[in-house]
Amino acid sequence: MDSKIYDVIIVGAGPGGSSLAAKLAEVGLHVLILEKQSFPRYKVCGGGVTKRALLKMPIDITPIIRDQITSLITVEGNHDIQEFKHKTPFIYMVMRDELDQLLAKHAVDCGAELKEDSFVKRVVEYGGRVDVFTRDEKYSGRYLVGADGVNSIVAKQVGLMSERRKALALEYEFRCDQATNAKYKNKVIIDYTSVPDGYIWIFPKNGILSAGIGSYSLSRKLMSKYLLSFLDHQEMSGDLLSAKGSFLSAGGTRQPIMTQRTALIGDAAGLVDSFAGEGIYYVLWSAELLSDHLIKSIRDRYSEAFLTYQRDVDLTIMPELSTLDQFGRKFYKNPKLMQKIVSRFPKLLSLVFDVLEGKRDYSKLYKKFNIVKSYGHFLNLKSSIFT
Repeated sequence: MDSKIYDVIIVGAGPGGSSLAAKLAEVGLHVLILEKQSFPRYKVCGGGVTKRALLKMPIDITPIIRDQITSLITVEGNHDIQEFKHKTPFIYMVMRDELDQLLAKHAVDCGAELKEDSFVKRVVEYGGRVDVFTRDEKYSGRYLVGADGVNSIVAKQVGLMSERRKALALEYEFRCDQATNAKYKNKVIIDYTSVPDGYIWIFPKNGILSAGIGSYSLSRKLMSKYLLSFLDHQEMSGDLLSAKGSFLSAGGTRQPIMTQRTALIGDAAGLVDSFAGEGIYYVLWSAELLSDHLIKSIRDRYSEAFLTYQRDVDLTIMPELSTLDQFGRKFYKNPKLMQKIVSRFPKLLSLVFDVLEGKRDYSKLYKKFNIVKSYGHFLNLKSSIFT
């Protein structure tokens, strides 16, 4: 048994957990990261890092970027609907095993301690500490952070996120030839129209293609059927490297994400864009917020600072996730209509690009969308489909 008492124990060595660990270790706090697997380990993820998420990374991730996206192509079945081009990259493609390992190494370089193959089984909170039990060890810390994703053991153990909303995702990864690689280079392909309550995507990663599907209503069996049909339409081929499913949290509804000694970040806290499924930006954002609160509580001895983390998340992150949730619920009611709106008002996509680059938030985009929606009769469409 490890008798050392850490300042902070972080469960999960994804982008959020490792980034948080690095920030805390840099100021001299004693930090332990518990990761249930060994690096490198596979993670079901499209691997798209938006420009604004890139700006929040604790280190330069350029060495592992596999493609830079400057074009968004929306399709309906086997027909291209429209290609939206941008002058500069708005998404950067990575393999999650490479990204996570790079960020974990950075955390260790900053002074954090990393223990791999450490599956957390139980958490016990006391007045002044938290004990964390893995299969083989017990660790004690002044504070505990759950950065362990949608199926967070930490959240379950301390009674948080009991009303979590989830979407199911399925992803295939293919090794492709040079011709296929060139066809998809710098492009993201998305079909919003062929899947109930979700969408299908293809993301390029320099010799590897990630093709996936996410939905709030389909079973995994049906998702596989929809995805394979889409790939047939795309005439996509290659050597299948993996085929895995997972759940994603769907954000937008406030829930308690902390106790007296424990806090959740990112997917564990349900801080995920429920429309597009983006989570990396929000886990980095929440890790950034929590790091400030932990540093003030521990190093600066302002014990109440930790307890204001929930308030800051509610004031800063939640309004955007709530907006995206409202937009997504309207969008998925009639995605063909929404694609038609975007085709006739391409400036809406310009606003999306601005958001992904970190130049503005989603509030202006949502206001513009509602204006277009309100004046739907100018599109020569029946007003009833806007209700």
